[in-house]
Amino acid sequence: MRHCLSLSLLLAALAACGPRAPRHVAVDKVPLGKVVVYRNGVAFYERRAQVAGGKLTVRVPRERVDDFLKSLTVVDARTQTPLPVSFPRRQADDAPVIDMQLDVGGVVGDRADVVMTYVTDAAAWKPSYRLVLGKDDGAMLEGWAVVDNLSGEDWKDVVVGVGSSSAMSFRYDLWSVRTVDRAELSPEEAFAIAPPTAVSPYGGSAGPQAAEQNVLTLDAEEIRGNATLTEDYTKNIPVGRTFESVLGTAAGSQGDQLGGSFSGSTSLENTYVVDGINTTDRAPTIDPTSTSQGVTLQPPPPDPYASVKLGDEKLGQVSSALIKQRQYVVVQGYAAPGERDGDKVALERANLVRNQLIDAGVAPGRVRVASGGVGARASVAILTEAAPAEAAAKAASVADTSDAAPVGESLFSSGTPMTVGDGTSAMVSVLRAKTTGREAYLYDGLGERGNARFAFKAVRLENPTDSTLEAGPITVYGEGRYVGEGLTDAVAPHAAVVIPYALDRQIVVDAGGGTHDELSRLLTLERGILTAEVQHIRTRTLTLTSRLRGPSTVYVRHAIEPGWQLLDTPLPIERVGDALLVAVELGAGETKQIELREATPLTRRLELGASDTLDQLAVYVQSDRPTSALKKQLEAILAIHRELFDTVDKIASLRERAAEYRDRQAELTGQLMSLRKVKTAAALSTQLAEKAADMATRLQATTLAIVDAQDRIMLMRVQFADALAELHLADVSTIAAAP
Repeated sequence: MRHCLSLSLLLAALAACGPRAPRHVAVDKVPLGKVVVYRNGVAFYERRAQVAGGKLTVRVPRERVDDFLKSLTVVDARTQTPLPVSFPRRQADDAPVIDMQLDVGGVVGDRADVVMTYVTDAAAWKPSYRLVLGKDDGAMLEGWAVVDNLSGEDWKDVVVGVGSSSAMSFRYDLWSVRTVDRAELSPEEAFAIAPPTAVSPYGGSAGPQAAEQNVLTLDAEEIRGNATLTEDYTKNIPVGRTFESVLGTAAGSQGDQLGGSFSGSTSLENTYVVDGINTTDRAPTIDPTSTSQGVTLQPPPPDPYASVKLGDEKLGQVSSALIKQRQYVVVQGYAAPGERDGDKVALERANLVRNQLIDAGVAPGRVRVASGGVGARASVAILTEAAPAEAAAKAASVADTSDAAPVGESLFSSGTPMTVGDGTSAMVSVLRAKTTGREAYLYDGLGERGNARFAFKAVRLENPTDSTLEAGPITVYGEGRYVGEGLTDAVAPHAAVVIPYALDRQIVVDAGGGTHDELSRLLTLERGILTAEVQHIRTRTLTLTSRLRGPSTVYVRHAIEPGWQLLDTPLPIERVGDALLVAVELGAGETKQIELREATPLTRRLELGASDTLDQLAVYVQSDRPTSALKKQLEAILAIHRELFDTVDKIASLRERAAEYRDRQAELTGQLMSLRKVKTAAALSTQLAEKAADMATRLQATTLAIVDAQDRIMLMRVQFADALAELHLADVSTIAAAP
C-alpha cells in the first residue's frame, strides 16, 4: 500500500513538471504579427503562417475555442482569396486543449503563405490623456493606452493597436455537436394546424410590462385636493381665497370674509383653547403657585389636515426614492363602491397623485396613470414597473436630449513593432496632435460630484481625430506646470468637450427657482371645479458673479429628465451626452442672471373661484388659445371677480372708517358730558355738539354705504352664477387622461 502511494505521488509530480497546456492559441509556433486590443473584452490577432502540404496545426484552449471558431479567417497572402478550412473532431468536448489539424483547401504547391486572423478574449485597454495648453487657444493632446498582456504568450516585435466600437461581444458555443430531437407524426395527425400568434421581442401589442411592486397606497382622505371629487370639503385643505368664502360671509366680519370654506383653524400648527382664547405652537404653561381659579385647558380641536399631512409625508418619502432610483411607476386610482362614474373618478384621483409626484421632482416621462375601476375603497396605489417600450419611445420624443453620446469607432496603432511580455503591461502612445483648447468654467450644481456654489475651472477642447476618444483621465499642463486633472467622457470625432480640472472659486453662483402653471386648454366645468390642461413650468434661476480680472466663459450643465422640454432661451446651447451645456459670457467682475425654463403638460382640477385660478385665467384670456366666444365669457367672469373683490376691500375700508367715526363720536360725547358741569362753557359745548352731530351724520352715511356695497355683492353673486351657467367649453367634452 505504501509503495502504491509513493508511485502515485511520483506520477503526479512528473505530470506537474511536464508541458503545461497553453493559455493562448498556438499555431505551429508561428509568431504574432499584429494585436489590436478592444474595450469590449476581446482582442484581434493576426498571424502570417507558412502552410506545408495544405496542413496547419493549431492548439486552442477549450475556453477560447468558441471565440476562435466564431471569428477565424484564413486568406491567401498573395491573392487575398479566402481559403476553406476543415478540422477533425477527435478530442472530447471537455478537453482542456483542442488540437486542430486544419486542412486549408485551395493551396497551390507544397508551401504557401496564408494570413490567419481571429478574435479571443482579452483584458480591456485603459486610456489616459495629457493636454498642454498653449497660447491663442492652441493645445497639444497626447493619448496613451495601458495594455495588459494576459494572453499566455509573449508579444515579440508585434504592432500593438487599441480600438473601440459599438460592436457587441458575446460567447457562443460552436464547438459542441448539436442534435435536434424531432417529433414523430402518425398518419392520423392533423397537418393543417394553425401556428401560434407571433410575439414581437420589441413589445408589439403586448403592452407595458406588469407592475412589479406596490410602493404606496393612499386612502382618498390622504390625497391633497381629493375633496373636490366629493361633497366632503372639510377633509382637505381649501385652495386659495374662493368666491364661496367671500360671497357666503359678505355680511360677517372682515376676517370671516377672507377665511376658508370650512370651520376650524386655518393654521397647520396645533391649536389649544384656553378660556376661549386660541394659542398656537405649544400648550400654555400653568403656574402651580397661582391661586387663580377658572383657567381651564381644553384639548385641541381635531386637525382637519391630519390625513392630508400624513399623505404628503408619505409621498415625499416615496418621491425621493423614485428620483434617486430613476424608477418607472404607474399610479392606479380606485373608486369607492357606489361612486358615480367610477373609472372617471379613479383616473382623476390618480392624476392628483401624479401631479404631486411631478411637483416633487419625479420625471413626468416615468409616471403614468391608470384606472383600477371600483375597488374596496376610494384610494390610489403607486406601483413600480419596468420601463415599457412605449414609455421609452415617448420619453425620447418629448426629451430628445436624453440620447447618450455616440460610441463611434476608434482605432489607434503604435506604428512600430514592440515587445510586451506575458504577464506584463505596456503604455502605448496612440495619439499626439495639435488641437483647439482653451480655459473655461463649468457649473454643475445638480450633478452627483458637482458644486452648488462655485463653478469648476475647466478646459474646452476638440477631438482632432477621426476616431472617438474613449472616456478616461486627463492631466492638464499649462506654461510648463501642472494645473489639474479631470475625467473626460467619450468624445466623438471632431466634437468638443468641457472637462473640469480645478475648483478655484472665482465664479460664484446663486441658484434659485420656482414653478407655476399656465393654462393651455379648458376641458370641463362641473360644480365650480374647472378641469384644464396646463403647462407646468419650472424655472431654474442662476446668478453668476465673476471675481476674475478678465472675461470668461461659463458652461452651465443642465440635465433634462424624460417628460420635460426646455423652452426657448437666447443663450447658445449644445448637447453633451444626456445633458445640455449653456454658454454664458461674463466680463471682468460682471454679474449676470439667466433663467432656464422647462415645461411638461399636466391635467389639473382647479377651483374656479380661487385667486390663483383666476390669475391663470387672466393670462389665458390674453393669449390666442381661447376662441372669441370663450374669451368674451371669461372676460365677463374676470370683470365680476375684480369688481367683487374691489367691493370687499371697499367694505373693509368703510368699516375701518365707521369704527373711527364711532370712536370720535364717543370721545365727543364724553367731552360734552364733562362740560355740562361748567357754566361758562356753553359756546364750547355748542361747538362740540355740532361736531358730534357731524360724526353721527358721517357714521350714518358710511353705514348706508356698507349696506349698499353688501347689496352690490349679493347682486354680483347672482351675476357670477349666471355667467357660470352660460360658460360653455365646446372645444373639449371629456377629461383627457394624463400623458
